[in-house]
Amino acid sequence: MLQDIVVHSIRSFQSDCQKLCHQHYPAVHNGGMAEQHLGLAFSRRLAASFSHFGQSASITALDSKNDSKSSTDYRISSSMGSIWVITHHFVNANVATKERLLTHLQQWQAENCYAVQHKDIVVIIADHWINRCSHSRGIIHWWQNSLPADLDSYARQGVKLLYADSCLSDLLRNRLKMTPTYIHYTHPLQRTISQEPVLKYTQLFAIIQP
Repeated sequence: MLQDIVVHSIRSFQSDCQKLCHQHYPAVHNGGMAEQHLGLAFSRRLAASFSHFGQSASITALDSKNDSKSSTDYRISSSMGSIWVITHHFVNANVATKERLLTHLQQWQAENCYAVQHKDIVVIIADHWINRCSHSRGIIHWWQNSLPADLDSYARQGVKLLYADSCLSDLLRNRLKMTPTYIHYTHPLQRTISQEPVLKYTQLFAIIQP
């Protein structure tokens, strides 16, 4: 049930992002969403999804002394279990940035392992503006270990995706003993006139059994 709520939230979150983009333009278009804004917005969407399914939930910031405006990690608690949200912004998608995500997850494990229950799940939410660098063009393949079927659509927007030499799932299993159960990506922003998705901007989601 928790995974169903997260998947429902991911689908609904695209419209949330479009509203945020209008409110914070051109900041989102210039560099993506700040980790603090991304994590809090998705946590609020999760809480709304709990309400949609007739459940109550509370949001707790895990860092910054419970200051939800500056936190990047959250716990959404409910009677069914907790959803732990880990937020990451890929500035350039190079090896160091990917390593920072793994370090972030390792730190979360060390600080919260005592509180995690067997029915809980972890959600990683990240975003990235794809550029001409090879690491950036390989971010989608690195995230989900496959490329989109419609590569021509990306090429028409100047995005030439590449294969990556590793993948997130293997790193999570081998380094952190985490098992991904659902991996997904979206392109929530739309062009103003044509309403086509902006394929250079992507949001990345992973649901993990901790």
